[in-house]
Parts: sequence; structure tokens; C-alpha cells
Amino acid sequence: MDVRKRILIVDDDEQVLFVMRNTLRKLADACEVMTASSGREALEIVKENDFALILTDLRMADMDGIELTERIAKLCPETVVLWMTAYGCHNVRDDVDRLEVHRCVDKPMEIGEIRQVVRDALASTERTENVEMGRISYGYAD
Repeated sequence: MDVRKRILIVDDDEQVLFVMRNTLRKLADACEVMTASSGREALEIVKENDFALILTDLRMADMDGIELTERIAKLCPETVVLWMTAYGCHNVRDDVDRLEVHRCVDKPMEIGEIRQVVRDALASTERTENVEMGRISYGYAD
């Protein structure tokens, strides 16, 4: 994958995409932020790009976030997925565990919370990459 980590935001609400895209672009220069306004569009983008992180809404017209996550897991199982919902994460706890979703967050979120959740998720991808490459750090200086 490119040195820059790619983040894909999937939501059928253009206003949510605008706010999330601008919030995450200011998060770090090392991230490239892309958006999709439907699950089908997201799948097409995922087929052509590697993503460190995908944030998806759960309720969308063409394909819900659960089905999208199932398909993403088949295409690129190493990609970290975060779910966003205005309908309560407690309704999808079993699916979070089954699909190994990093976290489900309730909408609306504060900008600081969005950034922190994304930082945590990206940090989890870095830990996984380090373990896979044999670079486990125990907090000691090299």
C-alpha cells in the first residue's frame, strides 16, 4: 500500500460526507480521504484502491453497512471498518463481533470524537502491520 493511508467514508447523506471528509483531512497529512455516497459505489472504489480504514453508515438505501462490511471482508479482510449509526449501536452488537468491526459509534459525533476514533483505528492498523513484519515495540528505545 501507498505510504499515505487511505480512508474511505461511506454515507448517503452528502452533508455527513462533507463534514467527515473535511474533519479527517485536517487529521493528518499522512491520510488520503475518499468518499462514496452508496454501498455499491464504495465497493467499486474498494476494488481499485487499498484502504487502511473504512467508515460506513449502517442505514443506506442501496446496501446497508452490514452487507457492505461482509463484502469488504471478502475483498480485503485486513481493512479496518468502523460503523456509524443514528439508530444506536446496541442493536448491532452481535454483528460487530461477527464481522470484527473495530467499533460502532453513534451519530451525531463531535469533531474531536471523530478524530480520536479514527486515530485509534489507524493505530490498530499500525500495530497489526508491525506484528506482521516482526517489528513489535515494547516501549524501549532502539
